[in-house]
Amino acid sequence: MKLSSLFAINGILFVALGIAFAVYGPSMMGFFKVPELNIDGITYWHVTAFARMFGAALFGYGFLLWAVSRAANELSAANLRSVLMALLLGNLLAAIVSITQQSSFWYNAAGWITSGIFALLTLAYGAILVAGRSKNGEKSVV
Repeated sequence: MKLSSLFAINGILFVALGIAFAVYGPSMMGFFKVPELNIDGITYWHVTAFARMFGAALFGYGFLLWAVSRAANELSAANLRSVLMALLLGNLLAAIVSITQQSSFWYNAAGWITSGIFALLTLAYGAILVAGRSKNGEKSVV
């Protein structure tokens, strides 16, 4: 897979999830089986508001990745390595957090899908960093 394609797929995925969380926060929270709660003033709607902010962040992050996908071939090797390291670490942290949440709270298919997406993205960025450039100079996953 070309590096620019991986960036684009990651970007489109995050834009779609961003829209889903920002616009349909309560429904998305339902996928993760977040119950309606009211403990010391913290309500379901406070959690939903946070989910919507998460959606807005994913949306922006997705568009940033989409822009990087279009400029990937123009980045210097050092800058490209920095971008790849940032994406690797960000997705690794998201994978660790989602696996922790899945094993502690979610216990459902949505949690495994979320964990799997972040784990696959981590592996893909790691493979690109390990493999480097292919013989024809095009960045690809081996």
